[in-house]
Amino acid sequence: MKSLQQYASDDPHWSLEDFVQIVNALLPQYLPIQKAHSRVREEVSPRLVRHHTSLGAMDEPLKVGRYAVYTYRHLLQLLVVRRLMAQGYGASAIDTLTVSQGNEELEALLHGGAQLSVTPANPALGFLQQVQQRDKQFVARPPATISSLPASAEAWLRLTILPGLELHVREDFNFPKSPQERQNLVQLIAQKLFALLPSAKNRHEHTPD
Repeated sequence: MKSLQQYASDDPHWSLEDFVQIVNALLPQYLPIQKAHSRVREEVSPRLVRHHTSLGAMDEPLKVGRYAVYTYRHLLQLLVVRRLMAQGYGASAIDTLTVSQGNEELEALLHGGAQLSVTPANPALGFLQQVQQRDKQFVARPPATISSLPASAEAWLRLTILPGLELHVREDFNFPKSPQERQNLVQLIAQKLFALLPSAKNRHEHTPD
């Protein structure tokens, strides 16, 4: 199977059926390890390509006679759309993002080399991404809000995120090094944090006056 870079140099023109096959072959390389929605795990179909095009997330296909033709740019757009959806971004958040970006920007998004300012469909993920952005220097240098917990058999650090919300980090924790690893960590924390919402609500409702 060719790499994305090889397709870029080929300047390809695909029929819809061939385009779908190429997308499905390449897509697993660019999806997060933990996919946010089951629909993202499904293979791309011609109908789905037309759907994303109708929403304005992809350029209209080229026309050669009566036939629709798809190019490398269409490939980038669809791969980015599916990656963002797997990361928790909804179609309304993505909107026309992929048609407004150049090929280099789309390639950067695919490889985790660019940050977005759109809002994820998952509110838990959105909240933690805001926290991650605010404290993005934490990996390189712990901020002043971190304080040591009382001495024990294991040394832990305490990071205050918001009033009532703290993260406890053991000193030997291996911080994620790549953008994708950081994204996976954010998603995992979001899942753990918002799994507590029902129990937290119940405790609040049953707290005596």
